[in-house]
Amino acid sequence: MLDFTKSFIEIQFPVSKISKESYKERKANLGQTLTGLGKWWGRKPLILVRATLLGILMPVSEDTVKDKDIFLKILTMDNEGLWSRKSKAISTKDIYSHLNTKERKQYFDSESTLDKPKYISGLNKEDKEYLQKLVFNRLSYDEKLVLCERPEHVIIESKEIWEEINSHLKTNAFSLEELVKELGAKRYGHNPRVGDCFAGGGSIPFESARIGADVYASDLNPVASLLTWASLNIAGASDDEVEKLREFQKKVYHDVNKQVISWGIEHNEKGHRADSYLYCNEVRCPECGHKVPLAPSWIIGQGTKTVVILKDNNIDGFNMEVVQGANKEQFQEANNNITFRKGKLYCPHCKMETPMSSIRGDRRDSEGNTIFGLRKWEKHEFVPRGNDVFQERLYAIRYVEIYIDEKGNEKTKRYYASPSIKDIERENKVVELLTDVFTEWQEKGYIPSAIIESGEKTDEPIRTRGWNYWHQLFNPRQLLIHGLFMQKTDKYAKNNYELVMGLLGINKICDWDSKLARWDSAPASEKIAQTFSNQALNTIFNFPSRGVSTTTTSWFFNINNTKIMSKANIDLFDARIINNIADIWITDPPYADAVNYHELTEFFLSWDKGLIEKAFPEWYTDSKRVLAVKGTGQSFNESMIEVYKSLKNHMPDNGTQVVMFTHQDVKVWSELAMILWSAGLRVVSAWNIATETEASGLKQGNYVKGTVLLTLKKQISNEIVFQDELYDEIKYEVEKIIDSMHDLDNKDDPDFTDADYLLASYASSLKVLTAYKEIEGIDVHYWLSQPRNSTQENPIEALINKAVKIAYDYLIPEGFDKIHWKDLTPDERFFIRGLEIEMNGNYQISSYQELARGFGVKEYADMFAEFKANSTRLMTPSEFKMKNLGNGGFSSSIVRHLLVAINECTNSKSTVEGRSYLKSIYSENNEFWYKKPIMIEVLSFISRLEHVENMALWHEHAYFAKILKEALKNEGV
Repeated sequence: MLDFTKSFIEIQFPVSKISKESYKERKANLGQTLTGLGKWWGRKPLILVRATLLGILMPVSEDTVKDKDIFLKILTMDNEGLWSRKSKAISTKDIYSHLNTKERKQYFDSESTLDKPKYISGLNKEDKEYLQKLVFNRLSYDEKLVLCERPEHVIIESKEIWEEINSHLKTNAFSLEELVKELGAKRYGHNPRVGDCFAGGGSIPFESARIGADVYASDLNPVASLLTWASLNIAGASDDEVEKLREFQKKVYHDVNKQVISWGIEHNEKGHRADSYLYCNEVRCPECGHKVPLAPSWIIGQGTKTVVILKDNNIDGFNMEVVQGANKEQFQEANNNITFRKGKLYCPHCKMETPMSSIRGDRRDSEGNTIFGLRKWEKHEFVPRGNDVFQERLYAIRYVEIYIDEKGNEKTKRYYASPSIKDIERENKVVELLTDVFTEWQEKGYIPSAIIESGEKTDEPIRTRGWNYWHQLFNPRQLLIHGLFMQKTDKYAKNNYELVMGLLGINKICDWDSKLARWDSAPASEKIAQTFSNQALNTIFNFPSRGVSTTTTSWFFNINNTKIMSKANIDLFDARIINNIADIWITDPPYADAVNYHELTEFFLSWDKGLIEKAFPEWYTDSKRVLAVKGTGQSFNESMIEVYKSLKNHMPDNGTQVVMFTHQDVKVWSELAMILWSAGLRVVSAWNIATETEASGLKQGNYVKGTVLLTLKKQISNEIVFQDELYDEIKYEVEKIIDSMHDLDNKDDPDFTDADYLLASYASSLKVLTAYKEIEGIDVHYWLSQPRNSTQENPIEALINKAVKIAYDYLIPEGFDKIHWKDLTPDERFFIRGLEIEMNGNYQISSYQELARGFGVKEYADMFAEFKANSTRLMTPSEFKMKNLGNGGFSSSIVRHLLVAINECTNSKSTVEGRSYLKSIYSENNEFWYKKPIMIEVLSFISRLEHVENMALWHEHAYFAKILKEALKNEGV
């Protein structure tokens, strides 16, 4: 019997597999479906959206295992589905290594080795295919994923699979789109309607529409709405439609290229064309008056060994010589003359250093406020005045020579050169050409004219360079070429699709070609890196500029399209005043988010305004930063309540909301719980999808990113409860969800980590709390008005923390005695549970961070051999040795001393040294005999690592832990 009053996502969710699929998608870079359309921060993986929507639509049965199997089958995450997604062959070496002795004899030559396996003579294609499938089924999920396409690239064509799905769900579908429509009709009486009022880069509406739902998408930000429109109408277009748009792009590019060639601003006297220009700021040294070109590095190319050598002209500055194929001495000379060091100007002429703040003329007023010293540029200016602090200087050009080799083949050769007199003349011509069209192009919206509004991120260009208008973030060459693309787009675009194609193209060009873009000198690169490599508008002292030929990678952006047939409605709208009905609201709100979308997108909006007004006259072209839901504090919380109350009022009684957010701090959770509770919503489940990547940009160090899916329904209770009545309910719910997760988990391929059990305890507490209309003694309005950095623990936070403690008291390693477990310190429990995490093949930092939070362990860094994303692991006994021993905490614990004893046994290949060490440590008052039972319990646990395949570094230690355990058992017998 199917129960449509509950959804699959309320009961279970295969978080491990979805996390792995999400990570694979995130790492695909340009292979991702929507990223090619343009820059947006924090797009959610499409597989996560697909799984979420399916999880909401799928009913539950009494057979939870079968429910999970069907869910995975629909997403092609089961064994059959993974095999259908396999697109890469397993190597002969890998096949040989995964076969047993009998199988090797049957299929491989007798002289085969692991290094040189060779099939027997005459092995046919069917046998090789059989071996591929045999070995594929023996691989772990992670190993299989390396060989597979993503789920979005595979269609289930097997009639037998669809019959199994239909039999369980009582449907008659033979495609994912048909299934979504049928499940929607069974649950809501019509095709499911999915809404997202924080659409951002468009992931949620796009994927919902692609798999068959009707969608409503809105955002306050015009750039977000533009990207969402593009995702549904361009990434959602047919191949023929995309090909027509490609022809439009080619037409615009051809005209731009033709015009630039006729101007003669990119070709040198040899006919070679420039593809990159390198500029730097130049300032006068306040100590000696010399003009100093600024850069934190004078290495242009590590692969081509190209550097800039500064030559003092002994008059008023430096000549700059570009050397390609530099020797060690020239590299050293370039490094010795780095002129920007740790925030200071270094002058190679007088050898003096000056803080950059002094160069800018920054000072403090009588009240201690900083007064920034730079002149603000005026609207008509696009080059610095002669007396400005920062001048701009061209110091290198990369030219491309095309020639015919001896075999008659066309070849390309790139080389760097110092600017010649003719090059400088061409630079001057660019300024003249831009001057001629500047006013006209600003009026027509081909180049920006908007002032930069002050803000957290937008202040930096104003403060550090004096740039007061958006066009000043681009140099004359960039403004001329970008403006030319805009002019030709406006000339040739015949409809909204072509106008949007032009806007997306210019946005991509600007992201990869501005005075905030960086030159990447890495051996495999030697190219321009994008402006938004992080979430800021960082000014730099040396910047590149593209020639027209290198804009092609931006202008002809990736379109990974799939024809969308669903109904879609896109609005530019404030989330607080939504008036569209949706059965399902899936939102990724800017909750406690550090990304200032409203400010950063003004970089693009400054270029887009004119053509957006032409394409969408009903849209506004202001970032609406005043209305943006942002920050923390009372006004933010009130805005969030308003938004979610509106969404609740615009969904049916059996509707569902999923809120995605990326914070796992208990205080943030409690605040969000109070917001959603105040909006009239109740929590029914929460799941954590980990998509860990290495840190970049502003998020320094090992930044971990996981997405929490919080599932919500309408609040229907009128009951009031007292706080002291809640503990037993929370304890029951926490233990109930942990038991159900244990029952569902595959022991050979665990789906849940400690982070998931911890999250389940959060969700269980919120499920209990939000089930009531009111909790006596909790003034929600008061607590939401408190700053998030308050040290005062709010009552919701306290209840969540109690739930966490319940969970960690309940989660005992398999086979570990409960009594002995309680005798261990939190640090010891953390270490042992950490080993259990590693046993399950989980190397995510987030898992250990959550574990530490759950046990209240703050000092744990010294326990780890590696603490990097996706490669985190604890130290082995031989890595610990005697480090930091006996300094209190973990270093003085039984577990820590046992690790020393194990290492002693491993080194001596005997238990004598290990036993002697333990007796010397616990020599007083029969302490050794008192502690022996718990030592045996811990050693028994560690000995299990001997046969854990992914913990080879522990194998020998685990063996001697087993021997030491037996020796202790027999001690004194």
